[in-house]
Amino acid sequence: MITGTTRVAAVIGNPIRHSLSPALHNAAFAQLGLDWVYTAFDVSPGEAQAALEAMRTFGLGGLSVTMPHKEAVASAVDSLDPAADALRSVNTVVPQSDGSLKGYSTDGAGFVASLAAAGVAVSGRSVCVLGAGAAARSIIDALGRAGAERVAVVNRTATTAE
Repeated sequence: MITGTTRVAAVIGNPIRHSLSPALHNAAFAQLGLDWVYTAFDVSPGEAQAALEAMRTFGLGGLSVTMPHKEAVASAVDSLDPAADALRSVNTVVPQSDGSLKGYSTDGAGFVASLAAAGVAVSGRSVCVLGAGAAARSIIDALGRAGAERVAVVNRTATTAE
């Protein structure tokens, strides 16, 4: 592992050039006075395992994961949190103190938390989710965990929605 004072975190995806994540994270790091930098790496499809090995080699402090790598990363990390395990999809990788990499699926929990912060409780409610991709599946899972009574999924293709 490479050590230094500045911690590095990144997002991987393909394409990734359009991502606002570096600007958002770097602004947050600056506001908090943290000696961190966040960058984007364009990782070709099929290269998720290599990206995780690079994360270990360079000692990255964290990794955000976007399309098309969420499922491949779920298969390649050392352990998964319950939501990521249920979904077989990861959007966040965190290095553990023992050197292992743990994958998380945070989209859904973040979405439900934002609803709660706006005063919207989902427990006992019927909810409609538009889309059935990895982020939508994470939201559907979190809605179920939060007690939503019924979740309807609307998607372009019925088989994906099912």
